[in-house]
Amino acid sequence: MKNFWNAVKNIIGLNDIWLAVFFIILLVNLVLCMVFPLPENDMKTGLDIVTRTAIATLSGYFISKNFIEKKPLTLKDKEKQTRHAFQSTIIALIGLFSISLIISVRFDESINFSPTTLSQVRDLFLVSIAFLMGTAKE
Repeated sequence: MKNFWNAVKNIIGLNDIWLAVFFIILLVNLVLCMVFPLPENDMKTGLDIVTRTAIATLSGYFISKNFIEKKPLTLKDKEKQTRHAFQSTIIALIGLFSISLIISVRFDESINFSPTTLSQVRDLFLVSIAFLMGTAKE
């Protein structure tokens, strides 16, 4: 199994794997939002817009020519490879934390939230996606 993941990482790239993880989480969230819709006047409806925008962005990336034709970023220097993997993982974990927080606020009625703070969390999530997309390919 470890050999399988190493082969996938070498063919697809670490950033694209993280983007696929985000995509799966967002698709599950999309289904849950359809099954458990919010009232139209609920302040949390803006969170659904953020997740749908991210799904559209990731869908566009995965069907784009860049995903199909460009190769994963290959760094010759072992130190640069390690730094890139570390950086990508940190950014992905920030994104995972952010989307977890957004989804928790959306579905838990008992959570009171500050729109300003939540917009910063939203920005962290979208920036993590943008970073991973922007540094995924040569």
